Amino acid sequence: MFYINTQIMTGLLKIFLTTPYIEKVVEPLYDKPVFVRNSLASLAAFLRHESDFVIRCCDAKFDSKTKTVLIDEIKAFAPDIIGISSFTYEIAEAGSLAESIKRILPESLVIIGGSHVSAIPEETLGEFAGFDIGIIGEGEITLTELCNAVKNNKDIHDIDGIAYRGEANKIIVTKKREKIPDLNILPMPAWDLLPRGRHYFVQTSRGCRFNCNFCFNPNGNLIRNKSADKIIEEIMWLMTHMKPDRISFGDEAFGSNKDFAFELLDRMIELDIGKQVKWDIQTHVSVITDDLLLRMKKANVRSIELGVESGNDEILRNMGKGIDKIKIRSAFALAKKHKIRTAAFLIFGHPNETKKTIWESIRFVSRLNPYEPIFAIMVPFPGTRIAEYVRTSTMGYKYYSRDWSKYRKQINGSLQLQTVSNSMLKYYLIIGNLSVFIRNFRLWGLIRFTYINLKNVMSFFKNFS
Repeated sequence: MFYINTQIMTGLLKIFLTTPYIEKVVEPLYDKPVFVRNSLASLAAFLRHESDFVIRCCDAKFDSKTKTVLIDEIKAFAPDIIGISSFTYEIAEAGSLAESIKRILPESLVIIGGSHVSAIPEETLGEFAGFDIGIIGEGEITLTELCNAVKNNKDIHDIDGIAYRGEANKIIVTKKREKIPDLNILPMPAWDLLPRGRHYFVQTSRGCRFNCNFCFNPNGNLIRNKSADKIIEEIMWLMTHMKPDRISFGDEAFGSNKDFAFELLDRMIELDIGKQVKWDIQTHVSVITDDLLLRMKKANVRSIELGVESGNDEILRNMGKGIDKIKIRSAFALAKKHKIRTAAFLIFGHPNETKKTIWESIRFVSRLNPYEPIFAIMVPFPGTRIAEYVRTSTMGYKYYSRDWSKYRKQINGSLQLQTVSNSMLKYYLIIGNLSVFIRNFRLWGLIRFTYINLKNVMSFFKNFS
C-alpha cells in the first residue's frame, strides 16, 4: 500500500504548483508565453476553496525560470506537495525537475498532471522515476483528495483517477474518475496567485462532442458549461485587476450550446465588454450560424479561430471531425458577411497525406483567405488514433520519435510520412503562409503577419532541420 510519510505532517500543508522550467526557447508562443496557465489557477482555486492549505503558484514558463532558479524557489518554500502541470513537449523537463526535487526534498510528494500523463499514466510514471503520483483527467477534485489524504495521513488507493507506485515499485492505476458534471462547483480561477499576463484564456465549458483522430480530448465528449454569471464574474475581475490586452475563450467548440452562448453574448453586449477588452474564440465550423455571428458581432468579437485542418475531401471524411468543405466555406462566408476576422487552422501530415493533398489544402485555404492562417505539422499526441498509426507504421507513416521534446506543432520532428519528408512538411508551412497572402494580393497583411510573429519566424528558421 502507498502511505504518506508522517514526517512531513507539521503545521499547515504547503503546496507548490508549477509548470516545467524553461530549457530553451524553441517556439516562443509556448516557451515564452504572454499568458499564464489556466490549469494552475483552477487547481489552486479549488484547493483554496476546500481547505486551509498554504498554496504557492509559479508558472515557470511564463516567468522564464531556469531549472536552477525554480529549484531554489521550491527549496526555499519547502513544500509538502509539489504539483507539476505538463504538456507532452515539456514532460522531459517535468521529469527532470521531479528527480531534482526528490534529491533535495526526499520527503515531499511530487504529483504530475496534464494531458500527457492522462493519456499514458503507467508509461509516464515508468519513464520518469521522480513522479510519485499521476493525476488522470480533470484534476481539481483529485488533487484536493490527495492533499487531504496527506494532511490526514491516509492511504490513497481508493482515490479515483490516479496512478501511483505500489509494492515492488509496481505502478497501480485506480478507478477512472468521472468528469465534473456541474462546472459551477469550481470557484473562479485563482488568477491572483499568478503574475499579470497580457493574455488570458477563460474556459466557459469543457468537453467536445467530436472525435478528431489527432485529438486526445481529455475533457470527454459531453459538453459541460459554466453559468453565464460565473463567466461574466471572471471576465470583469480580470478586466478590473489584471487589465489584459486580450481574453480568449479556450473552449473546443464555443457555441455548441446555443442557449448558453446567446445568454453569455447578450450579457457581454449589455456590459460593453467588447469595447473594453479585445476578445476572441475558437470553435467548430459546424456551430457557426448567422444568428450566432450576429450576436458575436454586436459583442465586438475580435476574431474567430476555426479548424479547417485539410482541403482534401477524403482526409476530412476520415478525420472524425464531422466537417467537409461545404461546411467550411459556409462558415467563412458567414464570417465575411458579418465582417468578422477569421483564423484558419491547417495541419500537414494527415494519414495517407501526399504532396498532392497538401497542395489541395494550400489552395483551399488560400481561397478561403482567412485574416490569419495558422499552419502546423501533425503531432502524434499520446492517446490519439494518430499515435497508434505512427506507432504501427500504418496509414502512410513510416517513423515516429519517442523524444517528447519534438512533439511540437511547427518545429516538429515527431513523425515521418512515407511520401513526404519531415523537412518538406516544414517547407510547406512556409509556402502555405506565403500563398494565402500573395495569392490574395495582401502584401501589407504579409508584412504585418511577419512582424507580429517575428520571434516565432526567427525561431522557426533557427531550429529548422
